[in-house]
Amino acid sequence: MMPIDGPAKIAEAQARIEDLAYQTIKAAMLHTQLTCAREGCLDIDWRTALIETAAQPIGDIAAEHQQIRERAAHEVANFPDADWEPDMKVGWRASLEAWYTASKRCLDDMEELEKHTRAEPGKPVDDITERYAMERDLLTASYRAGLTAGGLPNDWYEWLLKRVKQWPDTNRRDSQLAEMEEPGYRENLQKLPSYWA
Repeated sequence: MMPIDGPAKIAEAQARIEDLAYQTIKAAMLHTQLTCAREGCLDIDWRTALIETAAQPIGDIAAEHQQIRERAAHEVANFPDADWEPDMKVGWRASLEAWYTASKRCLDDMEELEKHTRAEPGKPVDDITERYAMERDLLTASYRAGLTAGGLPNDWYEWLLKRVKQWPDTNRRDSQLAEMEEPGYRENLQKLPSYWA
């Protein structure tokens, strides 16, 4: 039997943990930019702002964690230009489609990373699947509302209402249903950013 190399195993586990942290932070940073893009509040210079924000340490964050944040910000900021970004001049439909595609991919990545992190210690992942299914419903509703805003009407609100009523998480379901009844909910979601024109 081969002897176990304890320090090597520890180093390997530490590297895996750091990579998961890096991938998770990177996905979260991209998700934030995509959310801002759809809401019409993404700065045209978001890449520089992301790097500058990540360079500012959070509280007493450990140096290695700060380096992971900065590395993730640099990678996201150096992604190729995308049609969902401000002022790409590709038209609302191409911008919306690019945003939807990138957002779905980002949610998929976030879900897999979270499941992997949870699966490492052997915990169940069913609630993660349910939570991301709800996020996908909201994402799809936002996409469909964008189509309506662009002049392609559809029943996005009724579709979302039907989906939300099936959510297994009663707190999240009730909260979302209440939000959907608030004045301006439809109008706010059924807008396109002016920079996607």
